[in-house]
Amino acid sequence: MDPPAVAPGVHRAREGGGPEKPGQAILFADIRGFTSYTREHGDEQAYRLAKAFTTLAEGRVAEHGGRVVKTLGDGIMAAFPAAPAGVLCAKGIQEEVARRNVAHPDDAVTSGIGIAWGTPIEEDGDLFGFVVNLAQRLADRARGGQILVSPSVVERTAGEGIRYLYLGIHELKGLGPQEIYELIWRDEIARITTKEGRLNLVLTKDALVVELGKAVQEQVQLVRKLLSDRAGRRRGLRGFLTNQTVGFLERRIPQMVDRALFQAGFGLEHPLTDVTASFSRNTLTVKIRGHRGIRLGPKDVDPWLAAEFVAKLSQLKAGLVQ
Repeated sequence: MDPPAVAPGVHRAREGGGPEKPGQAILFADIRGFTSYTREHGDEQAYRLAKAFTTLAEGRVAEHGGRVVKTLGDGIMAAFPAAPAGVLCAKGIQEEVARRNVAHPDDAVTSGIGIAWGTPIEEDGDLFGFVVNLAQRLADRARGGQILVSPSVVERTAGEGIRYLYLGIHELKGLGPQEIYELIWRDEIARITTKEGRLNLVLTKDALVVELGKAVQEQVQLVRKLLSDRAGRRRGLRGFLTNQTVGFLERRIPQMVDRALFQAGFGLEHPLTDVTASFSRNTLTVKIRGHRGIRLGPKDVDPWLAAEFVAKLSQLKAGLVQ
C-alpha cells in the first residue's frame, strides 16, 4: 500500500518561482538522550556510539553533496548549497538510524534534526548568524526521530515529492516566534492516532513506531512557554540564573521525554518480529517484546481502524517470514 501523495493534515511545499536566492541549508543532527546514555553505559561505550552516529551522518552528508562544518561530540553541523539536498540527507540519516535500531534493538538510539535556509556569515570555515541559530534551535526542539524545518526550506523543496506537517508558530529562545514544519520521512503502511491525540502507532514496512501525539506535544510546548515567561519576569542575578536554568531545560525537555518513552517501551522503532497485536471485544492490544503492552479501547481508537491495523501487521509479518 503506497502512502497518499499528501496525507491528511500534511502541507505540500508551495511551488516557488523565479531564480533561487543565494544561501545554504544548515543542518544540525545529534543523538537524543546522550547524557543519560553516557551515565548508564559509561564514557567508552558512549564515545563509541557517538562516533558511530557522526560517521553515519558524515557519510550521508557527503552522499548528498554537503559539507560537514564541524562535529559536536554526539552530533554534526553541515551545510548544503541546495535545500532539497539537505532534506534528503536528513531523511537518509533517520532511515539509517532506524535500520541500525532494528539490527540492534538492545542498543537503540534516536536522532533529532533541524534544518533552516538562509545566508550565514562565514569565517575560517565556520558559519554563524540567524540561520545557524535557527537550525540549531530546531534540532534542540526535535524529538527523537523528528526532522524540523523552517518555512524557507519548505518553499525551496517544492515539487520534490517531499511532504510536511505544519506544526504552527512556536517561540524559540532568542529568536522569537517562528513557524515550524515537520518532515514526514517514513513510508507509512498504517497509522492509528488515539482520539485525544496523545499517542500515534505507525506501521512501516519493517517496524512499529510509537510516538507522542499532537496533544502531548502541545502540553510540552505549554511547559516551555511557562518556563520562558517566568524567566522573563525576573531581573538581576536571580533573572540570570533563572534564564540559564530555563535554557538548560528547553534543551533537555525533548531528551527527557524521549527517555521516559524509551523506559516505557515507546518512542523508538521496534522491529516487527518483536511486535504482536490482537483485536478482541473492541480492544486493541499491542505488545512489544521486553516492554509492557498497550491497550486501547473504543474510547481511545476507532474499532474499525484498530481491526485494520492488526490485519496490516499480520500481512507485514507474513511477508517477513516468507
